[in-house]
Amino acid sequence: MHMPRQRCLPLPCLLLVTVVWTEAPASEPQTEKRPSELVWSLGLRLKMNDMRQPGQLGLRPMIGLRYGRWRTGVVDGENWHRFGQIVTDNTLTYDLLDSTQWRTSLSASIVNLQREGTFDTVQSGRKTVRGRATIDYLGWSHWSVGLVLTQDLLGRGAGTSLGPSVTYRQALTDSSTILLSQSLTWAKSDLWRYSSQLDPSVNLGQPSHWGTSMSTSLTLRQRWKAHWSWFAQISRSQTLQSGDPLAREGQSNWAGQIGLVYFQR
Repeated sequence: MHMPRQRCLPLPCLLLVTVVWTEAPASEPQTEKRPSELVWSLGLRLKMNDMRQPGQLGLRPMIGLRYGRWRTGVVDGENWHRFGQIVTDNTLTYDLLDSTQWRTSLSASIVNLQREGTFDTVQSGRKTVRGRATIDYLGWSHWSVGLVLTQDLLGRGAGTSLGPSVTYRQALTDSSTILLSQSLTWAKSDLWRYSSQLDPSVNLGQPSHWGTSMSTSLTLRQRWKAHWSWFAQISRSQTLQSGDPLAREGQSNWAGQIGLVYFQR
């Protein structure tokens, strides 16, 4: 039985077009020169991946490192509370372009396909290497748009995904910002084949298809002191069209996290 076509599918794309036509572009970007010195950050994050299961609440460390154009985690203590990525990641990233307006990067990370978390790569489970390319435009006073492409580099089932996003930023004070982000992701993977191999009732010959999901997040970031920042985030994700024959379309999930980060500078 097919689900009716969702009318909210074009929402992120429509917002992208609206932003382009309603905001005047700023001056030409100038690339920032990153000094060749080691910069670091340390933090703790309390995260709940599914608010319907409070027992899954977990406390995890956050580690950020930067050397030149190479980085992992969050390390920009001066601007992170205003312009940092909505989704915090631990990928090894190379910044191709890092200016006041444009940011592009290439990254790769070891992903545990059976778990989710910053340090789950050292735990048991099926793993792969996921490559990612990102581009973000930050040239407007309140709006930013981005695009993320991921690919399973080892072909172990994680497949491919493409995700445009739009974010609205509103400064509450000079040291705090609230960010509202909307993203749409198209993805195709075969992970359901490996998770269902022990179930004889599942037809493993059934092909996978492109699935569509939508995610909305509300984030508050506060620069507490010269080296300290804290953040809180609540997010909702929903499957609009599933590429997994075992998943249900229309399924939604609420998640939340709160954390504290110390930046070297």
